[in-house]
Amino acid sequence: MAGFENTVLGFIGAGNMNGAILRGVLGQGLVVPDQIWLSNRHAEKLEPFAAEGIHTATDNTQVATQADLIVLGVKPQMFSVVLPQLAGLTEGKCVVSIAAGISSDALRSALPGTLVVRAMPNTPLMVGVGATAVAQAENVPADLFQTVLNLFSAAGAVAVIKEEQMDDIINVNGSSPAWFFRMADIMVRRAVSVGIDAQTALTLTAKTMEGSARLLLESEKTPEELCRQVCSPGGTTLASLSAFEERDFDGLMLDAMERCTRRSKELGK
Repeated sequence: MAGFENTVLGFIGAGNMNGAILRGVLGQGLVVPDQIWLSNRHAEKLEPFAAEGIHTATDNTQVATQADLIVLGVKPQMFSVVLPQLAGLTEGKCVVSIAAGISSDALRSALPGTLVVRAMPNTPLMVGVGATAVAQAENVPADLFQTVLNLFSAAGAVAVIKEEQMDDIINVNGSSPAWFFRMADIMVRRAVSVGIDAQTALTLTAKTMEGSARLLLESEKTPEELCRQVCSPGGTTLASLSAFEERDFDGLMLDAMERCTRRSKELGK
């Protein structure tokens, strides 16, 4: 079952993440619209998907009944509402949760007999270059687990990690896009304040971030080595990095990561 030939995919929630995963598998030709069921409580969010031939419903139980592999793309706070709706309908099926904090044990307890996989994707899946961490799932058959990996790799990179690392991996790929966007926003606003065109500043900032990411992946150098490579003695980069040191940028980042992990654990209680 590593492929999707005889698989009906179900998506509960029509938000950005489920939409990105769905469009990834469609864009790669792994499934056709008729193989997909999508539910959302707001019917208007389903209209664009229905227009493409995807089965849609405002009742989550329809997805649970029709699909073989179901992606739960709702906020952790909604699980207490959604999981009881699915109980008894997912036995023997695979449910993939992309919510922070909700453990596999909690999902198996709420959905007896269900094969459970936890994943942490990120919003760059929306443009096909996402990064998804998937927790090891010893109770899930290898071919089915590979199908789950294929689901996410259709829109980006995938890494398999231990279940106990899921609350911490959100720092690396889940919440972290917001940090990069925040930095980009500051850079663009500063450029605009000195008379640089906003679109020019945004393009140069984004392409610099994109290029830096490619260097990280392709240069075989560490982040520290690449940082040093940009720095000339007495130059502008070292002058700018002195502010990072004076303001304890490392401490700020570590504090942000710790708060992220702590919140993920709180959401699972």
